[in-house]
Amino acid sequence: MFIVFQATSLHCSTTVGNIVGKLLKLPKMAISNKLNISAIKSAKAENKPYRLSDGKGLFLLVNPNGAKWWRFHYRFQNKQKTLSMGVFPEVGLAKARDKISEARQLLADGMDPSEKRKESKSHSINNFKAVALKWIELKSNKWKDSHTAEVRRTLELNIFPFIGDKHIGSISTQEIIKVLKVVESRGSLEMLNKLRQRCNGVFVYAKVMGIIESNPVEGIEMVLKTPVRKNFNSIQPSELPELINAMKTAPMEPVTKVGLWIALYTFQRVNEIRFAEWSEFDFEKQLWTIPSERMKMKREHIVPLPNQAVKLFLELKPITGHSPYVFASSHKPQKQPFSENAMLFALYRMGFRGRMTVHGFRHLGSTTLNEMGYDSRYIEKQLSHEDRNTIRGAYNKAEYLSERVDMMQFWANFIDQ
Repeated sequence: MFIVFQATSLHCSTTVGNIVGKLLKLPKMAISNKLNISAIKSAKAENKPYRLSDGKGLFLLVNPNGAKWWRFHYRFQNKQKTLSMGVFPEVGLAKARDKISEARQLLADGMDPSEKRKESKSHSINNFKAVALKWIELKSNKWKDSHTAEVRRTLELNIFPFIGDKHIGSISTQEIIKVLKVVESRGSLEMLNKLRQRCNGVFVYAKVMGIIESNPVEGIEMVLKTPVRKNFNSIQPSELPELINAMKTAPMEPVTKVGLWIALYTFQRVNEIRFAEWSEFDFEKQLWTIPSERMKMKREHIVPLPNQAVKLFLELKPITGHSPYVFASSHKPQKQPFSENAMLFALYRMGFRGRMTVHGFRHLGSTTLNEMGYDSRYIEKQLSHEDRNTIRGAYNKAEYLSERVDMMQFWANFIDQ
């Protein structure tokens, strides 16, 4: 009995030894059910990939090149599947476990984590922002670089924050109207019209590409305000360099020349410039206060002056400083300013008849700054487009002054460039 027992023991010992030997030749699998950061960091690359298990289907695959990939083994509808969970150390142990918990919850709810990820990826690819950027890229072949940048900027400021992350096929007509009504409420009707057209372009592109079946922007112009077109000739922003060069080089009286530059730098009306008096200016604070009796809306208007405008006024002062009028008439400087047509006729002589008026400087500045993404409230205030509510208008006479100071200095710098 003793001898048989020894033989049996020897046989068992040999068998166990053989099994252990075979196991050692297989890819490594951690015996512990839980990993720790120390074990992960110390895991060295070998000739073949091997796994470090964390339990519940999560394991770290250590590759021969040293890369460590998180993987999740699971079964769905009797099929074995593997899902990538990221790369260590970008995805740490705690994050990997969180991802596993989310995946296992999907399984508990009867959903395949792999299919859910594909849906999310599709959503990301076809959200409004992603489709809009593809549309802009396609159109940029025909657009100028400056226009392409302006289109993207207006969408980034006014549209993307509200619906950019939504799948383009899930956006309703009412959602688009709600977003555009925000722009309409600011009174920026030119920008509203442009944004509606650009959103329409994005949805038309999505429809052509088979991403959506219908365009929710179609017909919404019926419920949105439209800009009122006025017959004031104004060049396009792209023609601005031509105008500036002409203003710099064309021969004209100093008073007329400065008047044109002030119209360009400040956006004020012809008569507001013509009848400006030296007493209205505080050059230290760089402010021009136009009294209510000279304003169209009969309210005092404060105009911030960029550095360039202050310099022009100071250069003009030795010429007209003896007169109450900044832009004094050369014939009767003590009694009247220069002619109301002096600046307009100067534009004619420079070759801009039918293309540009002095009032056109206001339209040019407003259009350009709106397209650059400036808040339309600041622009409207600079243009002295006052609130018709008397109390509110009086209270807001200096509203947005600090913002307008920055905006108008930017504008003057932009002109110089």
